[in-house]
Amino acid sequence: MTNEVDRTNWNWLEQGLNGEELGKRLHNIPSPYEGKETVPMCYPGTHLSKTVLGRTKTLLAKQLNAIGTHTHGKFNDDGSVESYPGEGGFEKVQRIEAQAIWMVASVLGGSAQETDGFFCGGGTESNLQGLWIGREWLFKKPDPFDRGTVVIGTPLSHYSVPKASDILGLDRHHGNAKNTGCGFQTVGMNSAGEMSVDLLRRMINMRYEEGFRRFLIVPTVGTSLMGSIDPVQEIGELITELRSSTANFYMHVDASFAGFTVPFVNPKLPIAFQVPEVMSVTVDGDKMGHLPYPGGIFLCRKNLQNLVKREVPYVRGNNDDTVPGSRSCLAPVCAWYLYQTIGRAGQREYVQKCLNLRDYLVQQMKEKIPWVKIKPNSPWVNFAPMEINFQRYRNGKSGIPDFVQDYPENEKHIPVRYGHLIGALAEYHLRSDKFPSDPTDTQSPPIHIYKLCVMPHMTKEHIDRFIFDLDRVDKLWIKAN
Repeated sequence: MTNEVDRTNWNWLEQGLNGEELGKRLHNIPSPYEGKETVPMCYPGTHLSKTVLGRTKTLLAKQLNAIGTHTHGKFNDDGSVESYPGEGGFEKVQRIEAQAIWMVASVLGGSAQETDGFFCGGGTESNLQGLWIGREWLFKKPDPFDRGTVVIGTPLSHYSVPKASDILGLDRHHGNAKNTGCGFQTVGMNSAGEMSVDLLRRMINMRYEEGFRRFLIVPTVGTSLMGSIDPVQEIGELITELRSSTANFYMHVDASFAGFTVPFVNPKLPIAFQVPEVMSVTVDGDKMGHLPYPGGIFLCRKNLQNLVKREVPYVRGNNDDTVPGSRSCLAPVCAWYLYQTIGRAGQREYVQKCLNLRDYLVQQMKEKIPWVKIKPNSPWVNFAPMEINFQRYRNGKSGIPDFVQDYPENEKHIPVRYGHLIGALAEYHLRSDKFPSDPTDTQSPPIHIYKLCVMPHMTKEHIDRFIFDLDRVDKLWIKAN
């Protein structure tokens, strides 16, 4: 038997194979985070606590189902909760999940009495839940010209936002051609990648003149490219100003990444339920929240989930108001255990270590390879977005040549003089994305920005090695040309 999975062995065999040998294959599956000298520079994941995972692994065999939402219990005057509706037999983990949800809500301006929510399959699923509720909430509001719902984000909004808009049919209102303009729309930003409130006002007013009356606004707290934070409070104030008897707004905040950083290093910055106009929030525990994938968390104001609940006779409580339905209990139990163990002080230290390393990376870049352009970055998010253009990259291209930062499937088309550069930076898993050259104009020609995520498993030695390799390979590129 080979140590790698056989790609040709795709049939479900009649007779089973040796379990011990197959187990060795699983044990030998590599992780990009286990490199000694190099680690991924663009991945927002990190090492997990083997202690925490070890104490919760027995839960998997118990087949504990977290179906339903367990924050709906009736509160008594003494603060106790009377009931946790859900499928019977799993009450303990359901209570644990509710407590974990309220712990997270407590640092985002929420409380047990005012917040509902549940753990789910990542930020994408949580954003779908938020836009689903937003759609149903807006459907109850007037739409006198039958124009549909405008969903507004920025070019840096996570792809799951337009994806959710598509799944929910928000861009195809009744299939009526006159409603062109509903669905996901992008508004301009400043140079730091933060949503422009002035441009948002202009877009809303323009759509209002076109007859639109329903607006679903999705600011991001910690964009996946630059770590930028949209001005949630100012957006809320604009909503209050523009709201009328016919114009209605629902705001869902995608705080997938920075929901676990900002509240601990800048708790006075209002990014979630501190802003009255915020209705629901996404945070993602499998990034800076210590949790195994998937660790998505959905939070909303009390009773909003009633808008999407479905009758399910076999579930105690007789309804389900979540996108996923049945859910693993592993992420909420890990969260409940870990967040109580480390406290806010522990999370603050965890985040601050990353911010300090990010600052070290920026400083070293400026000193040792000044040809890299460092873009504006939030002091509260451990990202260092950079424009990394290899010197003398010909044909007007920007960035790092693809075959340098990866191993191409077909190497025959690459000139011989570049042979020693193939995959030279592959172990860093560098990834770039497009950013408008004029951020106020979402249609302006794009530039490529690399998102460098400085995560908890990184060290100064990792950063020094990355800078050394980047400079070395760039010099080799110049020599080859």
